[in-house]
Amino acid sequence: MKDFKVGVVQLRATSDKDENIDKMKSYVTEAAKKGADIVALPEMWNCPYQNSYFPKFAETECEKTYISMQEVARENNIYLVGGSIPIKEDGKIYNRSFVFDRDGNEIYKYSKIHLFDIEGFSESDTISAGKSLGLFKTEFGNFGLAICFDLRFPEIFEDMRNLGAEVFFVPSTFSVRTGEKAYHLLNRVRAIDNQSYFITPAMARDNELSKNAFSHSLVVKPSGEVMLDMGTDEGLEVVEIRSHVIEKEKKYMPLDRSRENRKNN
Repeated sequence: MKDFKVGVVQLRATSDKDENIDKMKSYVTEAAKKGADIVALPEMWNCPYQNSYFPKFAETECEKTYISMQEVARENNIYLVGGSIPIKEDGKIYNRSFVFDRDGNEIYKYSKIHLFDIEGFSESDTISAGKSLGLFKTEFGNFGLAICFDLRFPEIFEDMRNLGAEVFFVPSTFSVRTGEKAYHLLNRVRAIDNQSYFITPAMARDNELSKNAFSHSLVVKPSGEVMLDMGTDEGLEVVEIRSHVIEKEKKYMPLDRSRENRKNN
């Protein structure tokens, strides 16, 4: 893996899709000016995280939001991990993330597998679950991608790690209640489990449509140390992801050797 700089965007989703798209473009452009090689967006950044909005805001692939992400990646010569947006396909709606390269080409997409049906909120009332996951490859290395509630399922990260993922992106919109209990814990323990960086862009909190968003976009080191916590306000941060930090942690705590011991017994 090679070192790179990642821009983490924390923004609010208003009821005006065009406003959300314009804001996204502004933050991505600012991140590129600050030296970001990769920019990561939150879960459902173009759409308030409510069942009533998912059908209204859902697009087919290659409509306005998709094209806007392509353009901003190409114009700024960056990789874009496009958080997630509601996508219509075959009569269903998916919570889907797209990744674009420096030329604006789609290089990967992932639909959220584990849906949030907790605390009186049922994401599956409007969203259908995805079925597969893998890796996306860049000039900097091989990366994994999951979405929010997926964090509670360690086996999918183990699968991606075994395929060669060294950094994980997890766009999220945790609720305040679940976030206070488990958000930091889950990000930190998944980073420790996999000895990988976890980059978790989250929705900013407001007093209207996102008042229940926990926010707190994170970057967590392979040791479980939190190196970035963006609080609850809208904003952008650019941080450096360093390969030697991963190598150092694996040398200090040789988990793979212990895994081999288990296989051989």
